[in-house]
Amino acid sequence: MARDSLFTRDVELSFFNLFWIYTIASVVGLVLETVVSAPIDGEWRNRYGLVWGPFSPIYGVGAVLMTLFLHRLRHRNWLLVFLAAALLGGTFEWCAGTVWQDAFGFVAWSYQDQPFNIQGKTCLGIAVVWGILGVLWIKVLMPVTVRVAELIPERARTAVTAACFAFTVVDAVVTVSAFGFWFDRQVGMPVDTPLRQFFATWFGDEFMSTRFELMSMHPELAIR
Repeated sequence: MARDSLFTRDVELSFFNLFWIYTIASVVGLVLETVVSAPIDGEWRNRYGLVWGPFSPIYGVGAVLMTLFLHRLRHRNWLLVFLAAALLGGTFEWCAGTVWQDAFGFVAWSYQDQPFNIQGKTCLGIAVVWGILGVLWIKVLMPVTVRVAELIPERARTAVTAACFAFTVVDAVVTVSAFGFWFDRQVGMPVDTPLRQFFATWFGDEFMSTRFELMSMHPELAIR
C-alpha cells in the first residue's frame, strides 16, 4: 500500500480494527515500557497486566480510547490533537488508578512526588506525555497498527479474531478474579471453598506478587 494512502485514509471503527488495536498496543506498550524502564530500574522487572500473555491492558484500552475519541481530529491541527489527547489520557489514567485502588487496594503507579498531581494518580507531566503519544498515535501509529492487523488473511480473520477475543475475555475475567481472591487472602479471609482453593493453588500469593511485582497492595484503601 502506498505511503500516502496509508497515512491519509480514514480508519473504520469496526470490531476487527478496534480489537487488534487493543491487542497490538497492549503488547507493544508492554515491551516498550519494559525496555525503557530497565536502565532506570537497573534490572528487568515484570510489568504484565494480565495473568496470561505479554499484555498491558492500559496501553490497549488507551489506544482504543484515543482511536474512538480522536479519530475525527486526525486531519486537524496537531496542537488541538495534543490538548485533546492530554486531557483524555490524564482522565483515563486517573480513573484507572481510582478503580484499582477502590476495588482492590492496589497502587499500580504513583505520581505523589510529581508537581501538579491529582491524588497521585495522574499529573501534568504525564498528561503532556499522553498528549505527545496521542499526536503520534492518531497521525502515524494508528494507521500502521491497522495495516498490521490487515496482514491477517481475509478468509481467516473471523476465526482468528473470534478465538483471540475469547482468550482475551477469559484472561481478563481470570485476572480480575485472581486479584479479588488475592485481596481476600491479604485481609485474612479463609480459603474455604473450592473456588478459593483453586485460585490459591494456581494464582497464589507468590505467583501474583511475582507476576505483578510493581503493584503494591494496601487493603485499607479499598472501598468494600
